[in-house]
Amino acid sequence: MSADEALTRVEQRLQALAARIHDGQEGYPFDDSLRIKWLETAAEIGVHAADIRGAVAMANSEYGLNSGKAAILAYLRLHLNEPVHAHRLEGVSGIGEWARRVRELRVEEGWPIDSHVSDPRLGEDYYRLNNDSPDAELAKAWKLAKVIRKKDGSGKSRVLEYLKAVSPAVVDKERLAYVARIQEWPRRMRELDEEGWKIVSNVDDSSLAPGSYYLEDLTQRPPRARQAIKQRHAILERDGKRCKDCGNGPDSNGIVLQVHHILPVHLGGQNNDDNLITLCQNCHAGRHSTSKFGVQDELLHPENEPDLA
Repeated sequence: MSADEALTRVEQRLQALAARIHDGQEGYPFDDSLRIKWLETAAEIGVHAADIRGAVAMANSEYGLNSGKAAILAYLRLHLNEPVHAHRLEGVSGIGEWARRVRELRVEEGWPIDSHVSDPRLGEDYYRLNNDSPDAELAKAWKLAKVIRKKDGSGKSRVLEYLKAVSPAVVDKERLAYVARIQEWPRRMRELDEEGWKIVSNVDDSSLAPGSYYLEDLTQRPPRARQAIKQRHAILERDGKRCKDCGNGPDSNGIVLQVHHILPVHLGGQNNDDNLITLCQNCHAGRHSTSKFGVQDELLHPENEPDLA
């Protein structure tokens, strides 16, 4: 049987199946006999779904696509840089385990395929191929992630080891969750930052996708800086990670959040929570428009505290 004949046969079966389902509606509301009829019909749908996958796989082979993975890659390349729904990938693959093949393309071969997990700006169940050639460095990074994931110790220790190994490369949340092996890995990222490791997120760098991080350098900061980092997180959380002047947050393009002293230090202001406020870099610059310094987070850079209010 050719692929065309197989697809025609499946289509005929589905038409007959649709007629049976329609006939079942005539007895509404359903009684037990119609419910049983529906269950048997639903079971047949599963059989026909398998037939469809088999017919698709046969057609793929005739067109030189010798595996479900090859068909998925060919379709993603056809729609380069476009969001593609999971149902389409399942359809072209002709196999039930299509999602595993997508992971293999990314993890083992280095194809830069984003999902909603790695880039929350994509819709649920969408994928996007970002480049028409595999990324050898990405494949290497995933291979290293697989090695570190298997190590003993805490999720936090594995994440730190991985960030150090790839620093200063950006790591998306899918790899971080994979390495950590724990659901609470975002909290561990904050703990690492508070312990003095300079962890950069999209709060600090708006070009990063939410959930992506990188380790800026391999030097752990001193205890005094660690306390300031912990307090900074508390102020950002208190203010909902939004600028108190304009309301923008890290989900707005180009926005970086900073902590500002309401009463400047040189006028007697203290580092207590009541004297601290979250501002975006633009509103912060506006408040210090007459300062000779470029504005920075005043908890992280006390040496650059502007000398004018």
